Amino acid sequence: MRTYKAQDGIERNFSFLKDPLIVNDLFLKKPERIEALGMILLLSLLIWNLMQRQMRQYLEKTNSTLEGLDRRKTNRPTSYMMTTKFRNVLILSSGQSRILKKPLSSVQRNYIKALGLTEEIFVTSQPPSLIQINLPDTT
Repeated sequence: MRTYKAQDGIERNFSFLKDPLIVNDLFLKKPERIEALGMILLLSLLIWNLMQRQMRQYLEKTNSTLEGLDRRKTNRPTSYMMTTKFRNVLILSSGQSRILKKPLSSVQRNYIKALGLTEEIFVTSQPPSLIQINLPDTT
């Protein structure tokens, strides 16, 4: 029964797929394109949830809070909250160099820190490797 009741979290995560604005605008003929889109959406959802998990673990470990929606402090930030804080970030690019149009706010820096990143993520052409995957030797 607990497992069944825990499915609301999964439903909440996939609710964006049921949004008519998304579903009505999709038209894919080939099954392999539908599969590819499904994989992209699943990977996106995984990253979305990993960001949220990372921020919450950081806040729990440091016993701190972040500014959430309506400037209220929260110890349970969502990825949506985080993305709203970065709407006005503009990155100027010329050749291989990148700069931020204006410095990040303290709220934005706090979110970056909670994600385990630095401001360099915006200006380096090669983002730092966040996950190292060791594949088994098949030889």
